[in-house]
Amino acid sequence: MDKYPKEYSLKNQKTVLIRLLTENDLDNLVDFFKNLPIKNRMYLRIDVMKRENILKRFGQINYDNMFPLIALNEERIVAIGTIYRSLFGWMRNLGEIRVVVSPEYQRQGLCTILTKELFYHALTTDMYKIQAEVMESQKSAITCFERLGFKQEARLKKHVTDIKGNRHDLIIMSLDIQELWLLMEDHIEGLMPR
Repeated sequence: MDKYPKEYSLKNQKTVLIRLLTENDLDNLVDFFKNLPIKNRMYLRIDVMKRENILKRFGQINYDNMFPLIALNEERIVAIGTIYRSLFGWMRNLGEIRVVVSPEYQRQGLCTILTKELFYHALTTDMYKIQAEVMESQKSAITCFERLGFKQEARLKKHVTDIKGNRHDLIIMSLDIQELWLLMEDHIEGLMPR
């Protein structure tokens, strides 16, 4: 956690600061979500137009359970990425990644930056696998995850409903961290002199 903040330049030459979300950021986070157009809120799991829902989700942060990173431009939140995990039970070694980016910062590499940062965090934990759940219409999110090595594991037909009441297929994408480490070890071992 002491590796933050980090500064990145985006494709459009704008600079963002990536750091952990704190409880002091909650008003800024409420503004971020309230300024998202409806097409960007279609895929969210909570009604972000209600302040109490945002405070319930992001207040009293436990970084072991939810690791939230925000991207700021001139002190304004322009994106948030989180990795959620259970602290107990049969899915405690699975992390779920969620990323939301302001429309004016989409297609600038910010989703990829946040996803990589969350992946690097997962490497420091006992997570074996990370996954992302997206609707089939979220093409740029799917592309972002595929670039980072995520594979489609399942497609659940007409499984989710957007805020307008339209049903969509749910795509579950995952990246097996243990398998990735084994591939890297094999690659490194292959490079070693005999």
